[in-house]
Amino acid sequence: MLTSLLRTLLPPLIRIAARPLEPGKPPLPPIARDVFGPDLTADQATTYNRGRVATATAVALYRSGQELDDLSDDELDAAVRTLKFPYSRPSEETRAAIRAALAVLEADPTISVI
Repeated sequence: MLTSLLRTLLPPLIRIAARPLEPGKPPLPPIARDVFGPDLTADQATTYNRGRVATATAVALYRSGQELDDLSDDELDAAVRTLKFPYSRPSEETRAAIRAALAVLEADPTISVI
C-alpha cells in the first residue's frame, strides 16, 4: 500500500517507453572484453556479461508487466532463452541478478512504463 501511495504522490522522474520488443535479439551493450580490453579476468568478464543479460531481461519483463512474485525459475530461464542472447545459459546467479534488477524497477516509485 505504501508503494502505491508513493507512486501516486511522487511524479515519475524516469520514463521508460513501453514498446514491444522486435523479433530477434534485443540490443545489448558490448561484451566485457570489448569494453575493458584483454586484461579482464574471466570472473570479471562473467560478472559483467551476466549483469548485462540480467538487466536487459529484467527490463523486458518489467515492460511486459511481469512481477517478481509471479516468476518461477523456469519462467526466468525461458525469458533469457526467448531473448536469444548469444552464449547465455541461465544459472542460479543469472536468475538472482534478474530478480535483483526487477526488484529495483518495481521498488522505485520514480520509474514508470508509459
